[in-house]
Amino acid sequence: MRNRFELTKMQLRLKNQNEVRLFSAAITVTALSFSILLQFFMLPAAILDQVLFTSSVITIMVMTPITYFVGLKIQDVSDLTVQLEHAVNHDTLTGTCTRLSFYRRLSEMDDLPLVIIAADIDHFKKINDKYGHKAGDGALKQFANTLSRNSREEDVIARFGGEEFVVLLQGMSLEDGVVTAQRLCDQVRKKVFIAEGQQMRLTASFGVAEASSISEVDYAIHQADLAAYRAKRDGRDRVYTYNPELDKDITWAETAT
Repeated sequence: MRNRFELTKMQLRLKNQNEVRLFSAAITVTALSFSILLQFFMLPAAILDQVLFTSSVITIMVMTPITYFVGLKIQDVSDLTVQLEHAVNHDTLTGTCTRLSFYRRLSEMDDLPLVIIAADIDHFKKINDKYGHKAGDGALKQFANTLSRNSREEDVIARFGGEEFVVLLQGMSLEDGVVTAQRLCDQVRKKVFIAEGQQMRLTASFGVAEASSISEVDYAIHQADLAAYRAKRDGRDRVYTYNPELDKDITWAETAT
């Protein structure tokens, strides 16, 4: 039974019609068993022989439609729960992780060295201003899709806000992270983006930093952000590694431009 039904946080989930039918049959059989057992204890043998078959048929006829209807309602609730969980864990526009989902997945990881890549679409505001927000949404979707298609399954890609994304790499050195970021940068540049019939190429600036443990990830994200903003300042469409000597002079006023 546990292989067919998923019981999570005391909530029974029925995923499809087969599970609804199995649920209905299981509850009906259970009710029938209790009914027969009670009759054995409460009725004399002579009367039991006369009513057992009839009472069993009645129990089946009454319980089957009721339990099937209840199963359908549980399936509806299960479908809604799945949709809500997906909405909580995934950005509705790009399908990447939300911040909440990013940190939840981070908390489930082993405390191993990690690499953070901060990615920021270049001239995103100009796309919105010139072609409209629909084109901006299309650019975000294409960018997120490029990141996802060129990353490993175990990598975590999250939209942190606007055109800013964070990629979390496990089991990689800083050097490997730079190679990954460079590949992503190249793939973003190669893919043609079309807005209102006009062909263009998106580019993005990437910053890379490392965290020796999970507790240092937030600081590594800040470092990767600074490196990405330095990449923008120096011409965009490039990958920079966090450098404490170079990035310490970048102010928030500069990063906002």
